[in-house]
Amino acid sequence: MADTKKSSSLEQQRAEDEIFCMVEDWLGCKVSRNPKIKMKNNDEVHIEPDFYSEEHSIIGEIFAHIGGNKRGQSTKIAKDILKMLLIEKDRCKSYRKIIVVCDEQEERTLSGKSALAESIRQFGIELKRVEISNELRDTILSAQNRQVMING
Repeated sequence: MADTKKSSSLEQQRAEDEIFCMVEDWLGCKVSRNPKIKMKNNDEVHIEPDFYSEEHSIIGEIFAHIGGNKRGQSTKIAKDILKMLLIEKDRCKSYRKIIVVCDEQEERTLSGKSALAESIRQFGIELKRVEISNELRDTILSAQNRQVMING
């Protein structure tokens, strides 16, 4: 039976899986899903981006959220950006850095006038919006309505 606790994010995880397949199609290459990337200078630390390809120099994060951000969601995106930048720094290599969203409002927010949006531009991070089905959108919205933000 699925976890239906108020704070469960199973729906977003399933949505991310579906979006991941769309991203691979869009990129035209295989990328790893949630790989554990150990830091070269500290193998006790690892980072898990949503998708990654060393061969194609790609790092990406998927944000399966609909509508306006609460503080916690903006913090998550900022942390995702930091993860991508840390991988670049650790590897001494430039990557194609991508944040994938599935909502028009989210895309506008992340390309707007905030410090977060400016960070995305300044660090050369691509913002890609994918079109999801109405069914998937409804599933995500239902989960968001049910979830309780403890630190939001």
